[in-house]
Amino acid sequence: KSAEYFGLVAWFTLVVCPLQFYIAAIGYQLELKGDDDGHYASIFSAAYGSVAIFAAYGGRVADKVGCGVCQGFATLSTAISFLILTLPKSAGLGVQVFGMLLYSFGRLFIFAMYFSNIGRRFGFEHYGTLCGLGLLISAIWSLIQYPLLAWAVDSAPIGANMVCFAMMTVTLPYTAWLARRELAERRAAKT
Repeated sequence: KSAEYFGLVAWFTLVVCPLQFYIAAIGYQLELKGDDDGHYASIFSAAYGSVAIFAAYGGRVADKVGCGVCQGFATLSTAISFLILTLPKSAGLGVQVFGMLLYSFGRLFIFAMYFSNIGRRFGFEHYGTLCGLGLLISAIWSLIQYPLLAWAVDSAPIGANMVCFAMMTVTLPYTAWLARRELAERRAAKT
């Protein structure tokens, strides 16, 4: 019932919907940009799966700098991936590989930081309940991905990508607040 838990769940809920939209729409969007044989869609699958090897390193970074910094990095990375999708076909598919890598790393960190932050900030006595409630709320909100997908297919995907970008960036003040709070807590613990 704390404002801090509400902020974490609001952040997670707002960013998960665009993450789900990206997965649903990436093949279609790459095809529109010239990926006629699915080569770049295959690159996305490989990138998406292979970033898991960095999970432990990401956890170590979070231990050093805090969840807020990592949440901000993850949110910004995935937001940029939506901007890259708005680039014209003339930009080439190579730049989309960079966007897919940003997305993949960002998504990994978003889920890791959500679960890590619950454990770190609220302990483990009610860990399952707190995680599960946030997952339920984000799953319901994520249903918005379907109208976004229909919009992207019925017209140009640029509008849906910009809505996803906005959904991601509107949460950045929360990550900055959390980063500042964690920094203050680390400084206080040293004194």
